[in-house]
Amino acid sequence: MNNKAKIGIIGIVLLVIVAVVLLMGGNPLEKGDKREAFVSENWEDKYKLNEKDPYGLFMFNQLLRAHVDTNHTVVPLTKSYELDSVLELNQRNTMLFVGDKFGLKTAEFDSVLAQVNEGNTLLLSSNQLTNNIVRRLFIRYEVSYDYADSVNVAINRNSLSMFYLYQNDTIAHEWRAFSAVRPIDTNYRVLSSIYQMPDFIRLKYGKGYIYIHTNPEFFFNYQIKRPAGYRYASYLLNQLPQDQPVYILELGRLLENTYDPYGEGDGPSDEQDDSYFQFILKSPALMAAFGLGLLGVLLFALFRSKRMQPVVPYIEKKKNMSLEFAQTITSIYQSKSNPMGIIKVQRQNFYDAMQKHFFVDVFRKSNDREKAIRILSEKSNIPIAELNELITLFEPKNQSILNDTHLAQISEKQRSIYMRTNIITDRIIERIEGKEIRLQRLLILSVLLILIGIYVVMLGFYYLVASIGIGIVLWPIGALFLAIGIRRMNRPYLVIQKEEIALYPSFGKVRQLATNDLMRVSVIKNAYVFYFKGDKELKINKLELSKFDRSQLERFISKHHQLEL
Repeated sequence: MNNKAKIGIIGIVLLVIVAVVLLMGGNPLEKGDKREAFVSENWEDKYKLNEKDPYGLFMFNQLLRAHVDTNHTVVPLTKSYELDSVLELNQRNTMLFVGDKFGLKTAEFDSVLAQVNEGNTLLLSSNQLTNNIVRRLFIRYEVSYDYADSVNVAINRNSLSMFYLYQNDTIAHEWRAFSAVRPIDTNYRVLSSIYQMPDFIRLKYGKGYIYIHTNPEFFFNYQIKRPAGYRYASYLLNQLPQDQPVYILELGRLLENTYDPYGEGDGPSDEQDDSYFQFILKSPALMAAFGLGLLGVLLFALFRSKRMQPVVPYIEKKKNMSLEFAQTITSIYQSKSNPMGIIKVQRQNFYDAMQKHFFVDVFRKSNDREKAIRILSEKSNIPIAELNELITLFEPKNQSILNDTHLAQISEKQRSIYMRTNIITDRIIERIEGKEIRLQRLLILSVLLILIGIYVVMLGFYYLVASIGIGIVLWPIGALFLAIGIRRMNRPYLVIQKEEIALYPSFGKVRQLATNDLMRVSVIKNAYVFYFKGDKELKINKLELSKFDRSQLERFISKHHQLEL
């Protein structure tokens, strides 16, 4: 066997060996280049940026990085100090979040909104926002949902179908949309909708925009692998600027079972504080004032609890009740309008006064009365005829003749005797004549104004705490109502004195006119008009006076001036 035959046999053997190896083990050259397919059975972890699990956001993250220009970055922010560092740069950027529940401290979110107001962009795709964020953006925020395994999303007259999968099977899920929404700035646009209700809207905020999306499930990995999911994710990202860095607000991601830790601001709370003390508790200055007030009340109660009464009790001096008695008698007559009743009171008062000062009982039988009157005349230097005339007026035989004139005669004679016998002193007469008539305004209207003022002030403060602009207008209006009501209650309407008559308006200068210059009084519709010398007038509204004060004014008019009807 020559050499060529040997070489041929060896070549055939080698070819057979290579063929057997290839058939048994596959192509070794291709094995190093082939990528292993990723297979996941984890259907529990959700919204993780770099996870390839079905509910992860790896593919959305890759689409986001492809959307942004190459000279800009996509950076997740997981700590508060990282957010502060980005905000301090004062550069145009885009901030976004995709997840089940989003929340930031009130101060942090206010800083983000300040950047948006200068031209930045914010996108929030979340099933739920904490209350402090909702109050910063919306006056009314209501989200509804439908429980189904799929939903059609309307975009620019096109419809995209979205499914919810679990372990490769479709299951029912809550697809959310805005049932009633009213942003603080009503300038907003609907970008997509489900069930004819918006689920993706754009809010104008200063120079920038805020995007709110209610179904973050649209951006799961398995969803974007579908053509409809890919088109929707691309549509959403196309709303964002390409020439800005993107910061993902991972520090705002809350657990699904976490109940709104920022509902009232910066502190964790299991329930919202709706008490009236929320305004005080939010302000350090008001808290300090409230604490000092409680301390003052405590010290007052502590020191006032000691015995303040001296060992020997103080005996007050008896008051002279003559003036009060006269006013009581007048009120009885005005309320009952019974001349005989007032005559009996005057008669008993006269008999008691004579017995107290002169020790003579005039109230006797007819056979002893003449002797008692004679003794009283000697002691008081009052003529017997004058005493008999007064007693006759006290005991009229015919009650049909009783009228105001009869009462006036009794009062005039009785007063004359009291003055000449010094039962009534000049000082008491001066007090009676100088007694002022003070008429107050109708109380119902004043109380109503105070209640309206308190309500409007509290409503204005509530809106201010909620950052609603109308609050800055409401609380001054409520304070004005409150001031008018308190002013009406504390300030008299009309004061009539011996020397002058003063009319007090709710606000403004007091009108004062001399009482002696009053010429006549007339009634025009629902007002009394006082005419004074020098063509001066004083108009008094009847509706401003209560029934009792109106009767006092009419008694003054009937006593001093003729009322023209």
